[in-house]
Amino acid sequence: MSMAGRRNSFRLIVIAALIARLIPAPFFGHPWDMYIWLKSGELGLNQVNIYLLGDPVDYPWGFYAYPPAWLYWLIITTMINKLYPNLNLHVFLIKLPIIISDILAGILAYRIAVRLGFDERKSLLIMGIWLFNPITYFISTIWGMFDSIAVLFMLISIKYILDGKYIRSAIAAGIGIAVKILPALILLPTLAHLLKSGKLDLRNFILKIVSPVAAVFLAISTPFLTTPIEYFNALFHHTKSVGGFTYWIAVSTFINLSNFWYIPFTAFLIATLYIYRRIKVGLNNDRYIDACAATVAVFLATSPKVNIQYTLTLIPLLLLSKSFWAEKHLKRNFILLISSAVLWLASSYTVLYGYDLNYLGRLYITETYELRPEYVIHVVSGLFGGTRFVALSMDFANFKKLDLVILNRWNIIVTVAIVAFGLLCILPTPSGVRLHNAPIRVGIPESPDSAFIPGSGESVSQFLKHYNVNYVVLSFSPDFVDTYQGYEPEKDVTRYMRFKTVAERWRYKDVRWLIDELHSRGVKVLLGIYLRKEKIKYHYGVQGFAVDWVESHPEILGSQDVLLFNSTVNMNGKRILYADYFSTKVKSIVKDFGFDGVYLMDWNDWKIKGDKMPYILPLLKRLKSSRCGEIFVEGIDSTNDVNSTLILMKNADYVVLKTAPWVNRIYYVRTDDVSIDSYQRYLSKVLENLSGNEREHLLYGVYVFDYVDGWFTPAFELQREVNAFYRVGIRGGYAIYYSSRYVPYKITVGG
Repeated sequence: MSMAGRRNSFRLIVIAALIARLIPAPFFGHPWDMYIWLKSGELGLNQVNIYLLGDPVDYPWGFYAYPPAWLYWLIITTMINKLYPNLNLHVFLIKLPIIISDILAGILAYRIAVRLGFDERKSLLIMGIWLFNPITYFISTIWGMFDSIAVLFMLISIKYILDGKYIRSAIAAGIGIAVKILPALILLPTLAHLLKSGKLDLRNFILKIVSPVAAVFLAISTPFLTTPIEYFNALFHHTKSVGGFTYWIAVSTFINLSNFWYIPFTAFLIATLYIYRRIKVGLNNDRYIDACAATVAVFLATSPKVNIQYTLTLIPLLLLSKSFWAEKHLKRNFILLISSAVLWLASSYTVLYGYDLNYLGRLYITETYELRPEYVIHVVSGLFGGTRFVALSMDFANFKKLDLVILNRWNIIVTVAIVAFGLLCILPTPSGVRLHNAPIRVGIPESPDSAFIPGSGESVSQFLKHYNVNYVVLSFSPDFVDTYQGYEPEKDVTRYMRFKTVAERWRYKDVRWLIDELHSRGVKVLLGIYLRKEKIKYHYGVQGFAVDWVESHPEILGSQDVLLFNSTVNMNGKRILYADYFSTKVKSIVKDFGFDGVYLMDWNDWKIKGDKMPYILPLLKRLKSSRCGEIFVEGIDSTNDVNSTLILMKNADYVVLKTAPWVNRIYYVRTDDVSIDSYQRYLSKVLENLSGNEREHLLYGVYVFDYVDGWFTPAFELQREVNAFYRVGIRGGYAIYYSSRYVPYKITVGG
């Protein structure tokens, strides 16, 4: 190939790879990871130490658990988004350094290949395989995971080692580790290579490699070193769980692997050191690359926490290994690894609804209990992909006869057994929390955005499939009511929501569409109103609703910031009863949007002493006389005030008792008696004072999950609660708080 031809081929590969990434990048994203990037940038911009935010109890998905280099970029993109708010632009900016790193890593792989003595054709092939293999392309362009940035700095570090520029290598490695921990793996083969070759002794290795790496990492981590324990705990969060692209998931259901972390770690060290001896690391640069590739392969073979994106760290090292090109076993296992990854990504594309940005944060757990073909493929390909790391490690150890890919009887039996065991562990079919099939079944998301997607009928189907309710509450802050000036289709309503994935997502016409869509499914829709001024909360993002109007009228705020509807407000120089003002606005909203009624929530607090009924009764009476549809109101937040509950029953169509024993005892640590037994006694007393018809209008609360506050009721405990309330005799129904897409267990409705 001529020099001009080589340059043209090089440019064509680079330009094609860049264009192929830039065009689709703004329109796709992993629904959970991309959501985390958006929220992490938001938190960082609000100067919140993200490493101090703990996960909800036993919540199955983590939050931001990486070094801070990536976080800084997320903050920058959030700042830009504040100036030019657009979700697609925001996603594109997030992915931009990942895409650039993809391209630069490919170029660097080409240069390292040339440096190692590969011919021009093979060097271009190495670059092309990196840039166009499905794993690299999908994870950066569609998914939006940032491993390529860490890979780039890892390759820079390796290139400097080959050139004998050790401090520069250490600086690059430190930056890579500050992006993601995985590049730290190359320090071990680098140590072995430099010591064995005599290029550095241990003292100089510490001075020229270890010290600069640590200094760069700590410098980048400086803002978070004031809380070092929390910081490093967050960085090692992933060691406590099992990844989705490993054979370890076959046993993770039965064994808590975080308690036995030393077993895979010991296996990693033993296998790595053994391979170093076999490949004679330190002999030359080719052996050094082999050692780097073998180290990463053994880590992925032994570590329980392996996700598919970790494969990106291995791919360029394999391609730069001359042993890879010389050994058919290595090439075959690499092809099988890529093939299993393609199946994994293809099945994930279906399971995660095409990585559509409309599904940001979407995690309906019910689907993971269903034996759908794509989910079976997802699990099987992940299990098999994990075995390929083992096979690649064996190839480097020269254990080709033990390579699991050999199609003999016993190896087939072993592989089938691993896959079958994995399916048994991962695909159980429990019924989850079982609720009775009551006449009134109310679902209350924290906000429309925590359960639905504007314009997506599929999101409505998924919600109803998950919860099987016949009433849905769309909840807003009191400011939505107080500031309402009539139906304006294009006006943003997101700021009045307690929870939102992104700003300015919902308009009035989107809410109206959702109401019509639910009506078409035979579901009634209630206007939910939080009757309290709630503070902004920093948990998995900046959460909370706008209360500017309420704050400008302090005369309507009582103890614990609840609204006082028996107070008066000054409107145009005239003082009027707040209940009159509020009910008039509510009536307009119900009429304009097509709501079937009103759901009044969070209007009292157990800490408030004395009679609280005067706060709410004026509003209930005005709403009743205004004919705003069915009126639901939460009961008194107590287990001994029967009289107040009876008064509410006479002034509303339905009363929903605040029955949350586990949440009140464990999360809020209430000092009054809020045990299941106390709730049962309280419910029994209320029922004794109601007629048969009135009992049908008494509901209990099912408290499942609060994303904003950060708690959820464990499934077993929740089942105890609903069974206890049902046994007491409440047959009218229940309201599920908060029935979002994040509840980490299945809910079914029985007979």
